[in-house]
Amino acid sequence: MSSLDQISETRREYVLTNGRKLIFILLAAVILIGAGFFFKFAINPIDRDFGLVTGVIALVPGIILLLHAWRCRLILDGDIIELHSAFRVHQAIRNEIEGLRTIENQYGRWTRVYLKNDQGAFNVSDSFTGKDDLKEWFKGIPDLDQRDADEITKEVSSQDSAGLPGTDRSKRFDLAKGWAIGLSVFAGVISIPVIWVNYAPVYRIALTLLLACPLVGIILLHRFPLLFTAFRRKPDPRADLGFLIIWPGIGVMFSYQTANDPSHLVDSLQLVYWTLLIFAGFVAALFQTAWKSPSRGAIIFAIVLLGGMYSIGLVNATNSLPDMSAPHLYQSSALKLYESQSSKGTRYYVRVAPWGPIIYPDDVAVPRDTYATFHVGDPVCFGLHPGFLHAPWYTSMPCPARQTLAIQ
Repeated sequence: MSSLDQISETRREYVLTNGRKLIFILLAAVILIGAGFFFKFAINPIDRDFGLVTGVIALVPGIILLLHAWRCRLILDGDIIELHSAFRVHQAIRNEIEGLRTIENQYGRWTRVYLKNDQGAFNVSDSFTGKDDLKEWFKGIPDLDQRDADEITKEVSSQDSAGLPGTDRSKRFDLAKGWAIGLSVFAGVISIPVIWVNYAPVYRIALTLLLACPLVGIILLHRFPLLFTAFRRKPDPRADLGFLIIWPGIGVMFSYQTANDPSHLVDSLQLVYWTLLIFAGFVAALFQTAWKSPSRGAIIFAIVLLGGMYSIGLVNATNSLPDMSAPHLYQSSALKLYESQSSKGTRYYVRVAPWGPIIYPDDVAVPRDTYATFHVGDPVCFGLHPGFLHAPWYTSMPCPARQTLAIQ
């Protein structure tokens, strides 16, 4: 008698492992304590609405985590699999299952079960006590990741046999992976001067190259879909361009965090429509790839978050880098110098008096080396540019010797 036959003879019920339960309970405790803090905060009539709303928002996930730890269980009953979560029950018969995909990240491992005729899918965690029995029950069900990989390999092979330009199948995949690795390393290396080097000529060149990386990745992704992908599944033979596409947005944000970008917009909302347009194109270019992934929720979230960062960086650079107009010089004075500490590091600010189009005291982020040269009362000069996209921007500049510029 096979192992599957033995398992099928009885109804077996499994709960989450003690370690996984403890994690859910601890997370729920932290969230519920936070909710209690905000409810206590709501005692003050002035802040009551804020405290109540925030407390309720925190209370809901805390309760869900507790229910998940208490109610979550897996049942194997012959050819039937049942998954009980906090509020839902998923059930499927073996012959209704189209196939499986494996999802693995730093938070755990899941098997995503796909039903035939697009009837839906659900995730089965690898954290149940009957993990070995579950693996045995899944035996014989198609691995959709491997099936997709085989189909891609077969299609590439058919192109080779048809006499299309290129090397044999394995060498084409190796070549694509070489390009993906090389371009990803290039994106990582070129981000170093973007984040840390404030010498304008080097910064401008490095920023231009870094912002071009996602465009190159998206072009390769759509031009050679049989050789390149993003957010690759483990059996997939194609080269992964995910880092090349996603990292530049992070690099640009780090550049803003270190105040390495010398340009400052007069009004940050002037480029919002350009930013939304680039963002929409970025998401649209990657949406199909993300939607096909079993981890579509997490991947779409990453694309939206990091795509927003990249869109802001690209639009700001397009507005400032091609703008070669002579700056209109203004002089102000340093009113205050201060540092801002956060988990991301220390940022340095100079508060300057109103000048030109800035009609209020303004806090300007500057690199640490520049910050060390300022004292309260020192003159501070700015060069104002019209902007390539017609959004005025300015940079701090050395004040001309023996010359006082108008503040207005």
